[in-house]
Amino acid sequence: MSIRARAMFPILLGLAFTCAAPAQQSIPKAEGTTLEGTAVTLPEALRGRAGVLVVGFSHASEAQVAAWGKRLAADFAQSADVPYFEVPMLAGAPKMLRGMIVKSMGKSVPEAERPHFLPLTKDEAAWRAVAHYDKPDDAYVLLVDGTGAVRWQTEGEGSDAAYEELKKNLKSLTAQPGTP
Repeated sequence: MSIRARAMFPILLGLAFTCAAPAQQSIPKAEGTTLEGTAVTLPEALRGRAGVLVVGFSHASEAQVAAWGKRLAADFAQSADVPYFEVPMLAGAPKMLRGMIVKSMGKSVPEAERPHFLPLTKDEAAWRAVAHYDKPDDAYVLLVDGTGAVRWQTEGEGSDAAYEELKKNLKSLTAQPGTP
């Protein structure tokens, strides 16, 4: 290998790793209505701040989504600084049943949690891609910045360790100067 080639090797190697780094994904733009009746558009509803979305893709994920939602409500229900939503994805349900499903949800979700409960009926494939969907019965937790870019995520049960990891990443994200 020539001297010139040896000098260029670290630069080319660095470029290869830079190009191979995965791009940050952003949540799809979504419009829906909370169970309280408020129209919401994501990511605009984050109001330029970091927020948490707990997405469920099946009826079987309901318990995990609810467990995450209870933890978030305990810490952030009164906070204007951390918007969060439980997001049941209903796009896979037959259109004629969606209204009944939402009405049933409205009856089962406590009144205080309804402003944070956002059923969505469109773009399920895009949401699955950003959540790295692979288990239909899991909750998918997305920590997003104020622009909608996913900055951290996990899936599954809201264990103490997983929730602490979410809070640690949320604190880190909100402490970064200039971070939306």
